[in-house]
Amino acid sequence: MIKILDRYLWTATLQGLLIAWIALVSLDLFFAFINESSKTNALYSNFQAFIYLIYTLPGRFYEFFPTATLIGALLGLGNLAANSEFTAMRAAGISIRQIVFSVLKLGFLLAVAMFLVGEYLVPVTDLQARNFKAHLKNKNIVLVGGAGLWVKEKNNILHIGKVISKERLSDISIYTFKPDHTGLESLTTSSDAIAAKNGWNLKNVETAKFEERQVIKQRKQEIYKAGFLNPQILDVATAEPDQLSSSALAKIIDHQKSNQLKTDKLELIYWKRYSVPLSALVMLILAMPFLFGSNRGGGAGQRVFIGIVVGIVFYLINRSANELGIVYGFSALLSAFMPSVFFLVVGLFALSRIR
Repeated sequence: MIKILDRYLWTATLQGLLIAWIALVSLDLFFAFINESSKTNALYSNFQAFIYLIYTLPGRFYEFFPTATLIGALLGLGNLAANSEFTAMRAAGISIRQIVFSVLKLGFLLAVAMFLVGEYLVPVTDLQARNFKAHLKNKNIVLVGGAGLWVKEKNNILHIGKVISKERLSDISIYTFKPDHTGLESLTTSSDAIAAKNGWNLKNVETAKFEERQVIKQRKQEIYKAGFLNPQILDVATAEPDQLSSSALAKIIDHQKSNQLKTDKLELIYWKRYSVPLSALVMLILAMPFLFGSNRGGGAGQRVFIGIVVGIVFYLINRSANELGIVYGFSALLSAFMPSVFFLVVGLFALSRIR
């Protein structure tokens, strides 16, 4: 009996979820295409902009997952409520707790799947998207995982382990080849690079020059390198923190802390990776009171509308809490989870009042 109930409720929920999800992502994709079309030129056509946006689809689906969960549950399960099917289920001896638990089991599976998508698929597809755009703008750029890249400039091949920002790089290696390309002339490594006027300041520099019969090594605390890297390349190569996996974010946070740099925003994005799946479950719990509410207070359409408004309020409070947390220096963990926990308590309280 329970397996049949699970299958029936899951089918209705998934149907509503897919409709809401596709509608939200399609709308977002439409406006994103308009925005990308304004950036087109001889090297970047409308068709190429469309291909670039296709690469970003997993990230867009991930971003809209909590909102789509709420609207999808209200749409899919709202039809059951409108047809008094929940009333029939309760008359057959199925409690509200069993119905809610059945839907939450699906929500938990979807939340785990979305966490894996955000952790493993989104960074890969985002990297492909940035690689696609970078190749169009500069044939000598190859982006790699972990927010790094390879760049060819004249007789040099540069490997940058981490593009922390447009003004700061780390783990740099410069391979300089002989003019006739018969071998490697020198290898220069640097732990950090800070942008300076018309160039970069390289820190902790080690240079190995390959002579015919010997290798000459030099170490310097800091050197200035003019014209080291075109800043326009970094416009394409710099990955936004929310486009990185949580493991890559953790490494950047550790690097920033070791250099006594602020990590508030990075830590917030890190913890949001775990709060987003939780917020999807909260959305399901918030939807339930509207589905089990009495029809005397309004029809199913009205309940769905109120539920969507609640979802928008949750989104605004969540964004506000995140921004205020950064401005006033609140704990990133608290800023990421506080709105979800608050609405979880509200949803559970509303469910407890349903008889």
